Amino acid sequence: MQQDFGDLEIPGDNQVTISKQLEKRLKDHFHTDRVNRFQLYVLSSGMRRKYLDPDTQKYSDQFLAWYKKAGMPKLFGSIANFTKYASAGDLVDYVATNTNDPEKYLNQLPVSVGALYELSIILKLHEEAFKLCLQFTAFRKSVDEPKFDWKTKKPPLISPKVTEQKVREWRQKWENPPPPKVKRTDKRILPMVSVYCSGELLDFDRKTGDKVGCLDLAQVEEFLKLIAEHFTDENAPQFRIVSHMDDLTSTYFKWKAYYDVARNAKKGKKDNSDRYV
Repeated sequence: MQQDFGDLEIPGDNQVTISKQLEKRLKDHFHTDRVNRFQLYVLSSGMRRKYLDPDTQKYSDQFLAWYKKAGMPKLFGSIANFTKYASAGDLVDYVATNTNDPEKYLNQLPVSVGALYELSIILKLHEEAFKLCLQFTAFRKSVDEPKFDWKTKKPPLISPKVTEQKVREWRQKWENPPPPKVKRTDKRILPMVSVYCSGELLDFDRKTGDKVGCLDLAQVEEFLKLIAEHFTDENAPQFRIVSHMDDLTSTYFKWKAYYDVARNAKKGKKDNSDRYV
C-alpha cells in the first residue's frame, strides 16, 4: 500500500498558533494514540491465547511460521517481545473488565509496552497489591506481613507517567523487602562470600534493541530469591545479605534505553558502538 507522507511535514505558522483548535487537535492525537496502542495490545493478547499451548507454553508451528512470513519481527521484534505486547493486553483487558471505574483506571495506565508488561507481572503474582497500587503506592516490611499491616502513600504507583524501571524497582522491593538499616552495634560485618553475575546482563542487539546474551534481569531476581530463602529469623543474628539490585536495575535500564530503536531513530543514531554509561 502506497503511503502518503504529506501529513508528516512540519505545519505552517498558522496551523500551530495557540488556539482552542490547536488544543483540541493535540488532545485528539494523544487520545487516538492511546486507544490505538491499547487495541494493539489486546489484539496481541487474543492471538497469544489462541496460538500458545497452555501446557508447553510454546506457540504453535503455524503461528511461528506465519509470524516470520508476515514480517511481524519488523513490527514486534522477537517472539519474546511480542509476548510483552500480549501481556500488556492482558493488563488492559483486566482493567477494562474487572475494575469499578474502567474509564478512570484505563486513563491512569501508562501506554508504553515495557511499563504495562511490568505491571502485568504484578497483576499476575500480586493481584491484591496491584489493585491497591491503583489508589496508592504500597509498601511492606516482609513478604509474610499481613495485608492490614501494609503501608500506603499517595500518589498511586500506577499512573500515566510511571516508567518500566520504576515499576520493576517497586516490584523488586515488594518481593524482597529491604532489611532494616544496620545498627552501629551490628556485628555481622565480616565478608563471607561474593556472588557475581555475567556481564551479558547488559547485552542488547544493536539493530533491534532486543535483549541478547545468556542472562536477563528476571533471572538475576530469581537467583536472588533463592539466596534470600536461606536467610531466616533463626539465623538472622548470624548472617545478613547485602544486595546491589538497585544499582544493577538502574544500569540495566540505562543500557536498554541506549539501544532503544525508537529513541535512537529520533536522535539520528546509526551505530551504538560508542556506547557508554
